[in-house]
Amino acid sequence: MLMTHRQLVLVLFGVITWFAAAMFIRIALPQGWLEGGAATIGIFVATLPVAAAAIEAAHRVTRGEIGRMLQTAVVISYVGLLLDGLAFIWAARLYTLDRTALSFGGAWLLWTVGLTLVYASIRDARHHNAA
Repeated sequence: MLMTHRQLVLVLFGVITWFAAAMFIRIALPQGWLEGGAATIGIFVATLPVAAAAIEAAHRVTRGEIGRMLQTAVVISYVGLLLDGLAFIWAARLYTLDRTALSFGGAWLLWTVGLTLVYASIRDARHHNAA
């Protein structure tokens, strides 16, 4: 079965989101922003509104159905996870020249994907409970 137009656009959103996150890691790691401490706490906390706004925007732009935001989040997330899995092995320099620091970026990526999926799940549950 071929992908729908909406699914293709979500895959594109996933690629763009993955690249933006990779570039953030490339900037954040040399600064030590993801290695613990106050900066890391701030970034992890700030990730929630950024992730929420990104998934809300993608859902609206692609005209996702009400109560089906998790589907939007899953497509974008699997694209990012697949690309990260490949890039961590074969293109780690995209993120950092210091492979030992890569785990800090990976931790933030996992946090962000998990947070996005939780957010979308809660949004969908609120819609279903309101109905």
